[in-house]
Amino acid sequence: MVCQRCLELVALPIHSECDYAVVKAGANTQSLPKGYDVLEVDEDPLDLLTLVEDELLLALPIVPLHDPEVCQHPVGLEEPEPSEDEVSRSNPFSVLAQLKRDPNV
Repeated sequence: MVCQRCLELVALPIHSECDYAVVKAGANTQSLPKGYDVLEVDEDPLDLLTLVEDELLLALPIVPLHDPEVCQHPVGLEEPEPSEDEVSRSNPFSVLAQLKRDPNV
């Protein structure tokens, strides 16, 4: 995965706990303990590889990041400071601020 702060590779530990109850299709699931996810199977075999892959994808962080003390911002992505040659422009919305102050308008 790529760290979204420094754009370098990051290795993060993944931890996921899943409790499943495998039952035949149409079986009564009322007697199962609470907290179990029900997997109904019929004649087709259960695809464990797909199940594990889905659980790993769900356990991945939405935004992978290094620890803040380890992570460095990428070079060259800082905002350039304005140079002295640039002409300062007036704000085109300054007229609206004037209207807001005058209660007679």
